[in-house]
Amino acid sequence: MNPAIGRAEWALHQRAALACAAARAAGVPGRFEVWAEGGALGVRATDPALSFLSIIAGVVPETGELGLVRAPDRLPAIRRLGGPFPETADVTEEGPFLDVLLAGYRVHGVVARFIRAEHGIPSMHRFLAVERGKAIGAAAMTIHEEVAVFGGASTLPEYRGRGAQSRLLRHRLRAAAASGCTWAVATARPDSVSAANLGRAGFGLHRRPVWRAPDASHGHSRA
Repeated sequence: MNPAIGRAEWALHQRAALACAAARAAGVPGRFEVWAEGGALGVRATDPALSFLSIIAGVVPETGELGLVRAPDRLPAIRRLGGPFPETADVTEEGPFLDVLLAGYRVHGVVARFIRAEHGIPSMHRFLAVERGKAIGAAAMTIHEEVAVFGGASTLPEYRGRGAQSRLLRHRLRAAAASGCTWAVATARPDSVSAANLGRAGFGLHRRPVWRAPDASHGHSRA
């Protein structure tokens, strides 16, 4: 495996572990399990609404013989950080982050509770794109040793297509580099707008297979 991909998958797994711990502490329904064994990185959430979290990464196709089923491919996006990165206008760390994030995702119930718990982690870096004084997009970042994981990004529906997420990507690249990170990592659905934005921001896109146990092979998903 490309060492950069291995480093990216490790950092994404660490981010998932933080999110699941926060969900447990917040009383989000269901059980949350995070484990690593023999190169496999697993996450399991038992509430049906959170089945999109239940994946096993870092394994080879032969693991299908163990009874696992193929899940939709994951697209880790990886960029080595250099510099300098210019300052980005109209991005702030102050404001109604969770309100904008959840309104952009348009989710409710258990999924909204999980997202709220995840993005309340004390180590979470939270950013808002602002237009004419109004927060219109949100994006988050966590740091895992030398790797910054970008996640939790959404834009209010009526403001999509105006470059909010591109600005937030550039700002997080600068913030990650300023924090001493050497890599930035994100995920997106293959062939999505998010994937295109990451590619334009200089990320390499690496399509990777992931797996699920049969009892976690159905349910909802989110970008």
